[in-house]
Amino acid sequence: MDKIKAILIIVAVILGSLGLLAAIGFIYSILFYGFILAVVCLGGYVAYQIFAKPNAKQLHTPDPQKQLDKVQRLLDEYKRK
Repeated sequence: MDKIKAILIIVAVILGSLGLLAAIGFIYSILFYGFILAVVCLGGYVAYQIFAKPNAKQLHTPDPQKQLDKVQRLLDEYKRK
């Protein structure tokens, strides 16, 4: 009876070890595919940002020289008053 019990314990330990290794391999494969998916999504986001049409706010960015001229005119008006 002790020999059968020892054999069953050894078989259970071996099967448990194999199950644990299979679970670890599954987790690592999920992490790998998750990393690949993240890289593809990041590439798609960057491509979208590069090739997307600029919105109205981006099209009408203020020209620094025009801003400076506007400030200069305002200062001249205040000096006249």
